[in-house]
Amino acid sequence: MKGIKRLLLVLLALCMVFVFTACSSSDGGDGTSGSDDDGAASEVSNDTIVVALSGQVLQLDPGVPESTTQGTVNQNLYDPLYFCDAEGNFSPALATSYEVSEDGCTWTFHLREGVKFHSGKEMTADDVVATFQRIINRDDGVTVTDFDGLVGAEKVDDYTVNLITSTPIGNFMNLIAHSTGVILNSEAIAEHGTELGTYVDGTGPYKLTEFETGDHIFMEANEDYWGDVPEIKVIQMMYVGESSTRLNMVLSGEAHFAENIADQDVEAVENSDIAVIRYDASNRVAHVGFNCTWGPFQDVRVRQAINYAVDRELLTSGTMGDSAEACDSVVADNVLGYVPGGYEYNIEKAKELLAEAGYADGFEFTLWTPDGRYLNDKKTCLAFADQLKEVGITCNVETVEWAKFLEEIRIAPAETNCQAYFMGWECTSREAGYTLKTLFLSTVQAPEGWNTMFYANPEVDRLYEEAISTTDLEGRVALLEDAISICNADAAWTPLYVYEQISAQATGLTGIEVLPNQETRFGAAKYE
Repeated sequence: MKGIKRLLLVLLALCMVFVFTACSSSDGGDGTSGSDDDGAASEVSNDTIVVALSGQVLQLDPGVPESTTQGTVNQNLYDPLYFCDAEGNFSPALATSYEVSEDGCTWTFHLREGVKFHSGKEMTADDVVATFQRIINRDDGVTVTDFDGLVGAEKVDDYTVNLITSTPIGNFMNLIAHSTGVILNSEAIAEHGTELGTYVDGTGPYKLTEFETGDHIFMEANEDYWGDVPEIKVIQMMYVGESSTRLNMVLSGEAHFAENIADQDVEAVENSDIAVIRYDASNRVAHVGFNCTWGPFQDVRVRQAINYAVDRELLTSGTMGDSAEACDSVVADNVLGYVPGGYEYNIEKAKELLAEAGYADGFEFTLWTPDGRYLNDKKTCLAFADQLKEVGITCNVETVEWAKFLEEIRIAPAETNCQAYFMGWECTSREAGYTLKTLFLSTVQAPEGWNTMFYANPEVDRLYEEAISTTDLEGRVALLEDAISICNADAAWTPLYVYEQISAQATGLTGIEVLPNQETRFGAAKYE
């Protein structure tokens, strides 16, 4: 049923595009008409774009982050106090300026006046305070852990806010600029706090018009936007799990932007006159995560053995081609705090460690994977399982539907059936502290947080706390490197590769901003 509905929605979008094109050609406007062209479907409209998403969007509450696909939607519906671009540069958004107290614990933001929420309510300090108090108090089921050092939000006047931290936080601006730090309407929080997964009242360049969980999100331009009003008036985002289907939608003109184009499909796009390929940097690490409380995975030597048993270069080239680069660290090499993991391919070392741990004859486990959430996710897991055979380990790959996958991997360790899983995690702040805080600290073990490995090392916790309160960049990075080195050695993950972001977009479509965490902004998109 959803497949049929999606097809009807795509056809409706194309009809809307055709109507717009016909109108603009008949009234002498500067829109492009297809009547004199045998039909390049890419020359259809300056008004509407259809986006083929590779991941499902299950809900839209910024305080309950579940995926970068959700982040993409919220990047367009909401605004943060400051933007951070793909190169890591900050620029004013809902705040026009800020200063930090001498002790580094009070951040004073001066708000932009005259900004309106989609409902028409003016954005003031009350909204900023309510947004961050909701995060601090964990109201309405909020799960975001990015702001644990934030202890207070105070209104100074209608357009001035103090955000107070317990200690100096060196990467605080990176967190402020993330899609979990966007500003909500205080009235919406009060009236619809537990319903913000579907109720949206942001200040962003687009307004939500329709949302079907796991299927599609429709938006229209916010004509009262405080910044430049979008030239693209309608965005229709649709979940399309199969990369081949996303490709066909682009080549047929049904979609104007598609995420996660497979390496083998790049040539087809490049040889067309309807779309072009774009490459954007990523810091998303594809990995196998181990339940460190389960059976053999309780022994660090077993986890290390698996890291040695994987030929990452072969696996990456065989499954991803030029779509990824092999990686043996829990963070990508473009993240501050990166250190290599030191796991060269070494079968003999792997066998030696297994024997020391009492598993000379190997063992058997089940690896959960989504199928289509990430490019070649299941294919990667099958290749991973095949390589482990050489050291006597039987890895049974089991496909789990994405929504169930997210729910099941976050069940408490005493209750979970998960032994290992495949996932891709980005480093949103581009500093390893984010990865540590989100995934590796003992304080963020599931179900409260995203440490779904149930990994714990007191020294990692200590190094993180020291690093995050160190404002000197060189000193902070050194501490983060120490912590990442320990995480690599403890091997709660087997990192495999870092994704290259390969997207396809209609010829002439420009201004789309793809961030390193794979969230995408469409506010400046236009046809040239």
